[in-house]
Parts: sequence; structure tokens; C-alpha cells
Amino acid sequence: MKVRTGVIAAAGSGTRMLPVTLGYPKELLPIINKPAIHLIVEEFIDSELDKIILVAGDNSEPLRRFYGADSLPPPGKHKPVDDFVDKCSPVQIIIEQQAGPYGNGTPLIVAGKHIPEDEGFIYAYGDDLIKSARPFASRMIEAHQRTGALVIATQRIPLEDVVRYGVVQLKEGDNPDGELNDLVEKPTPEEAPSDLAVFGRFLLSTEICRILPETPRGKGNELWLTDALREFIRRGGRIVSESISDGMWLTIGDPVNYLKTVIEYALDDVELRAALGPRIRELIGS
Repeated sequence: MKVRTGVIAAAGSGTRMLPVTLGYPKELLPIINKPAIHLIVEEFIDSELDKIILVAGDNSEPLRRFYGADSLPPPGKHKPVDDFVDKCSPVQIIIEQQAGPYGNGTPLIVAGKHIPEDEGFIYAYGDDLIKSARPFASRMIEAHQRTGALVIATQRIPLEDVVRYGVVQLKEGDNPDGELNDLVEKPTPEEAPSDLAVFGRFLLSTEICRILPETPRGKGNELWLTDALREFIRRGGRIVSESISDGMWLTIGDPVNYLKTVIEYALDDVELRAALGPRIRELIGS
């Protein structure tokens, strides 16, 4: 199955980042000099995807301005802008308005019309970043090519945190690919089948887009991707898990994690690290 398309959900309300998200989507919050969502766009481009669908919420105009040619200064005036244009030029970027029930499955119903039926795609949550030595989406594509299965990203978390995530149950016995037996959305620690949480990267097929409209709404009366993935497994589909081995999963969904993310990316920049290092060492020492 070819994988040439990326889908990014950017329709969240951003309530934990108010009041700044009154003005623009949290996915456009800056990580140094780039919006968070653009780091995912770059991950997709570096993974050789050639079409990226951004599914926006009601406040989509800032996103359209950022990726719109009309808002750019003339070439040659600012090198960072020229680099941005050069990076994006090989790909088609489509912005769609979310429509339908609230939930993380809805963006795929909207995006599905842009994905050929015989192809797969990478789905990302717009507030989940992966800072790694090589693009994580490319590792997911390799996992699919090796196994023929759909792929979801997982990471071990403290058991008390499982109530915030989808959690997977792996098949027992010899299971080198980490194939799933089941997954549960936001279980209690007592109900959780493991401490392996699902985070915002999925390699999916258009069958998931067809299952979602038939999927009953789940917890909180929302349309959950987890429920569609469970149905996919029930129908005999295979899903394997892929974890980060050369980096870290970061999120911008709340002030503390947003600041942690900015610091991690800042320390990756030679000039910023030199400028921030003394103050950070001073704080650690105190």
C-alpha cells in the first residue's frame, strides 16, 4: 500500500491554552520561529509525502494565511521565508473545514475524499510533536512495508496517566512486531490493559475512513478513532505498534508541556543553547 498523504487534525478548541487561543489555533503556537503544526508538515515532507491535508476548526483563517501565497513577502527579502517556500514547494497543502460530530475521528471523514482508496496515509494530531533523529512518519511507513499492517505510535506512560489516552493491549506470545489485540479509550488504571499509550501518529488505510461514519459515538458523546480501530481489528484487520527509539514525543496542549517543548527545541539550536545554557545551569544549581 503506497503512503503519499498526510492528514493533520487542527480543529481542537485549545481551552487549556486560553486566552491566546481566542486569537488563533493552538497548532500555530510558536516553537521558536515556526508554528507547531509546521514541524509536523516538515516531518511529513521529510518522509516523502506529497500531499498534506490540514483539517481546521472554526478559526481557520490564520492557518489559511500562513500557508497562503498571498501573505508572503517577495522572494529574496527574508531567507527564513525563502527556506519555508522551498521546503513546501514539492507538496500540495489542502485546508479543509471540520464538519461533523466532535472527536478525533471526525477529521478523517473530512479528509477521506482526498485520499485514493488503494493508498494509505499518516494521521497526526496537530499538538503532538516528535523530535527525533529521523522523521517518525518514515519509520511508520517502513513498519507498514515490513508487516503489511496499519501502524500506531505508542509510548509507555505512568499507569496513573492512562485516563488521558487510548491504551493498547498487545497479542500474547511471540509478537515481535507488537501486534495489537485490542485498545481502549481513556481507561481507569484498574481497567487499563497495559501502560502503552497511543499518541498522535497513525498509519491508516481508507477503510478506517469508511468505518468511522458507521461508528457509534463513544465516551463524552465523541467520535473516537479508537472505536473505529477496534472495529477494524474485529473485522480481521492487523495493527502493529511503533515506539520512538531516537527521540521524544512532545505536546503543546497545556502551558507546562508547551514550555517544555519550546525549551527542548531551543536547546537543539546551537546559538540558543549557548545563550540559554548559563541561565539553565544557574536555575538547576539553585
